Amino acid sequence: MLYVFKANILISLVISKGCGEVMKASRQDFSLINTRLKQLMEIHDIEHFQNAFYYLVLELLFDLQDDEIDNAVTDSFYLSMASNNASGHDRGIDAIYIDDNSAPPIVHLLNFKYTSKFDNLLSHYPSREIDKVLSFFHDLMSEGMDSFENANSALRDKINDIWKLMDSDTPSFRIHFCSNSYNAFEESEKKRIDSKICNYSNTSVEYHLMPDLVEIMTHKSKTIISGKIKAIDKKFFEKSEGDIRALILEVDAKDLLRIVCDDEGLRNDAALEDYEVLKTRKILEEAFEDNVRVYLTQRSKINKNIRKTALSESSHRFFYFNNGITITCRKFSYPNYRAPIVTLEDAQVVNGSQTIHALFEAFLKDSSKFDHIQVLCRIYETTNAVLSSEIAENTNSQNPVKSRDIRSNDYVQKKLEVELLSKGFYYERKRGQHRDKKGGVRIDAEKAGQALMSFYNKLPAEAKDKKRLIFAEKYEDVFCDSITSEEIVLSYTCYQFVEKMKKKWRREAISTGEFDQKSYLMHASYYILSLMRVLAEGDGVDIRSSDHVRTIEACYEKAARIVEKAVEKEVDRVKNTGETYSNRLFFKSARPKKYISQLIDDKYEF
Repeated sequence: MLYVFKANILISLVISKGCGEVMKASRQDFSLINTRLKQLMEIHDIEHFQNAFYYLVLELLFDLQDDEIDNAVTDSFYLSMASNNASGHDRGIDAIYIDDNSAPPIVHLLNFKYTSKFDNLLSHYPSREIDKVLSFFHDLMSEGMDSFENANSALRDKINDIWKLMDSDTPSFRIHFCSNSYNAFEESEKKRIDSKICNYSNTSVEYHLMPDLVEIMTHKSKTIISGKIKAIDKKFFEKSEGDIRALILEVDAKDLLRIVCDDEGLRNDAALEDYEVLKTRKILEEAFEDNVRVYLTQRSKINKNIRKTALSESSHRFFYFNNGITITCRKFSYPNYRAPIVTLEDAQVVNGSQTIHALFEAFLKDSSKFDHIQVLCRIYETTNAVLSSEIAENTNSQNPVKSRDIRSNDYVQKKLEVELLSKGFYYERKRGQHRDKKGGVRIDAEKAGQALMSFYNKLPAEAKDKKRLIFAEKYEDVFCDSITSEEIVLSYTCYQFVEKMKKKWRREAISTGEFDQKSYLMHASYYILSLMRVLAEGDGVDIRSSDHVRTIEACYEKAARIVEKAVEKEVDRVKNTGETYSNRLFFKSARPKKYISQLIDDKYEF
């Protein structure tokens, strides 16, 4: 039975599910989602909540940029908002995102359902969507374009990308059902789609409903983690200075695993005798929120070596082979005698995520090897957030990865933020930092880095498909000492212009149905941007001054024609080899740069 009731401020919709179990729909959840959708509608000039919902979910699930989201959406209604004469069906697939960074690549197929009515939040996901998605997936696997004759042009383009990917690799497929309601399909319908999907290898179904979306949006609220760890004998040393206090000690590896497990009672049980109980627990990932890296299961050589050492006959020498663990906390205390128990309050492992996870995997495999494994542990007590962040950055050297999270507090980034603010721009050192500001005055650090990399470093392919390099190996090249807000504004503004021209063409192509004629524009933005700089510089334009933005933008047409000529050369090449041409694969290869260089050297007239 359905009820609507009011208790104090909280208004909820509840439904009885039998056996006393009750599901509730919260006004707070509903309001949280809709408030964010309204922001997105204002920022991106979106008219409908449904279309803003695409932006919200794709951002939350895959951390996509605005242009990446726009390119991913295949929903016919969304496309019709970009063109009054859009045609074709979406076959129940509202968005497609191909994740090339995974091994193997992952093709994400998404179906969305948004409801604007609070009273509908407890309704089940419409079962008719199952038939749409299953029909699409069957035709996709059959690789017959005739089945997609009436599909919209954006969907057909994505289908071609998937088929081309399948020619050279074996991707995984994930089908996502996304809704701001609380219930997935009815149980019988859920079993129906599971039974069909199990016939396809490397394919899974995922659901992202109201509770999941709210949890992701509010995940930034840090879990307070406390525990007790025991020092070995008298092997500890304390040092303090100003706003920081340090304790260096040797600990049992099993004890280290205990204080990061997902059981509060075990974390505080420093007298635990039977450590086998840890095999029934999991690592509490919230203990690593301040760590600058996430653990990648057995993917790096270092992680494998940690696990191998722990399980080897030399496990008793682990202390000498490992850099140890670094923990920051709000406070620590201990009695000053042999083998003291140290109490930690509000603790975070800021260095050692790889070590702890690899040790836990080794412990699960053979805990008998852990009788004589000791680990060096550094504990820092400080309430200085900046100092804690610096500790996290400077103690991470075992896997030398420099991420955006680390760089967000870099002095160069802070200076750029202040400088850009004086020009009226909100520079997002951290993702979503100024999400309440309109898109025209927001500059995302990652997107700025991509524009800089393409425009000034002449690395369009890397800017497009290897953006992780921006805050890693290429950081000092992209955000070098000579880069000021002037260069960021110029390159970013030119990039926005290229994107504007792409969207204009896309609207016209959707209206006319001539999507294939210049579909390379969907993949060539950074190449065109890089060429605009080359052409402008060749004409003597000062490419360091934002006063010349319009002059550089005037090079767009010629730059686009050069790219088009490069595409024609590639099409001719694949015809002669019997291959099939793919925009996606072409712009991921080294050939565009080769063709473009030849065309420029030959002074080809466009």
